[in-house]
Amino acid sequence: MKDYWLGLTPWKKLKFVISLLVGIFAIVFAVVNWQETPINFVFFEITISTTLLIVICLFAGYIVSNLLEFRRFKDKDFEIRRLKQQIEELMHRDREL
Repeated sequence: MKDYWLGLTPWKKLKFVISLLVGIFAIVFAVVNWQETPINFVFFEITISTTLLIVICLFAGYIVSNLLEFRRFKDKDFEIRRLKQQIEELMHRDREL
């Protein structure tokens, strides 16, 4: 382990220490906020820990953002194909002249 640490650049050492501190902070946050919270849906109510609720909300937000990004990139791909087709048509027209 000592050889590994000595082989790291100062930037990688800093990233490792910051990652370790963030991980410790996340664990402390999870333990401190483990009390249960009632969640009211339209037709029923469940009780869930606050930490688990936060993780579920983060996961749901990640999924929604990926779906929105996918749509945007799909629209961009369509536009790129359309523009390439226009370029090919213009190049074909120039060859005929």
